[in-house]
Amino acid sequence: MTRRKNIRHAAAYAGTFLFALLTFILNAGPCAAQTILSLDDCLALAEVRHPDMASAAASVASSKARLASAVAADRLDLSGSASISRSGPDRESSSYSVGVTASIKLYDANRSKYSVDASRSTLGAAGEDARETLAAVRANVKTAYLALLLAYETERQREESVRAFEQHLERAKGFFDAGAKPWYDVTKAEVDLGNAQLSHASASSDVRNAHASLANAMGIDQTENFDIERTGLNILTLDSGILDAAETLAIENRPDYKSSALKMEAGRSTLKAETRANSPTISLTGGYSGTADDSFDFERGWNTGLKMSVPILDGGAAKARIDIAGAQIDSLAASHEKLRQNILLAVSRARNDIAKAREGIRISHLTVANAEENLKLAEGRYETGVGDAIEVADAIVSYTDAQLAANKAQHDLQTAIIDLEKAVGLDFSHVAENDGGKK
Repeated sequence: MTRRKNIRHAAAYAGTFLFALLTFILNAGPCAAQTILSLDDCLALAEVRHPDMASAAASVASSKARLASAVAADRLDLSGSASISRSGPDRESSSYSVGVTASIKLYDANRSKYSVDASRSTLGAAGEDARETLAAVRANVKTAYLALLLAYETERQREESVRAFEQHLERAKGFFDAGAKPWYDVTKAEVDLGNAQLSHASASSDVRNAHASLANAMGIDQTENFDIERTGLNILTLDSGILDAAETLAIENRPDYKSSALKMEAGRSTLKAETRANSPTISLTGGYSGTADDSFDFERGWNTGLKMSVPILDGGAAKARIDIAGAQIDSLAASHEKLRQNILLAVSRARNDIAKAREGIRISHLTVANAEENLKLAEGRYETGVGDAIEVADAIVSYTDAQLAANKAQHDLQTAIIDLEKAVGLDFSHVAENDGGKK
């Protein structure tokens, strides 16, 4: 246990240092070099900069305070008092008093205990809600990071398409100058190049939008100077064992499902406390007091006693609170079951999307290979005078579209893995460490 704590503390210190370093670099000013962030860097920034994380921490702190307040109800209550009064026509006579009073609850039919249990369960639920918030923030960062990677890949493919049409335009001009091709081929190549340039400009705009979305997902300003590592779209891997046991893992690990169960526990404890609202309360009281006149000769004395309070009539308020607590438990139980069904549905959909994306990747590889071969044939036919400009343009467009479709298929697989992460309630980038590094 000590070793695990040391590891957690070391990780926390490392995360704090990393955040401080990244923040310093990002805010170093407009003349500073652009910061290149990995996915882990982006996740680390989001955990400490995103407003939702601060809100979740505040909710946990509030629940801790409520638990402390509930626990204090059974502790010793100590208070002191002091007074002075004057009397007489000229207020010439004075009297003084001081005192200390203490009380402690001895018996209340466990109302305080169940209130503490309810607050403790509520605190546990707040902790799970904070975990859910963290998971959502991390998933949004991964999704935005992946979208920016796809935007960069799309921009690159569009740039290659522009170069291909530029080369085709040069060939068309050369053949026209040599009298081998009509002016129509040059005009067609110029129009195709213009369309390719427009698509490239649109792709560049998509990059800027995706960059802004990633900054928003991390909770940082749009003006902060950063970029990401362009390592390809394969940023997450999936263990087949996780895929096979996804439903069981989801029920065991989903923070919102655990939070729902803890909220039901809190509701049951609240109901137990409310059913004892009309039970007697017995307290032990004691005190020390002293009184004196102008001579300051205090008369001192101790007092102790038992105090019992028994509710007799409250107009039905206690029964109403019992009915409310019971209805809340029924509502929480129904929500818990609905959440269970939604979790299983989300797992099923994510698993199906993964299978679909994998098949899409397989087909896209065949499509790219076929489109590349057709482009080579079209360019060869055009250069030998057999083919025409339309055939070459169509082949370039088809090859570009095939590459874009392959990137989109890889993106879909990564998105499906992120969806499975959310459905299961696990961060797959940490699962490998817990399983001894097996992937």
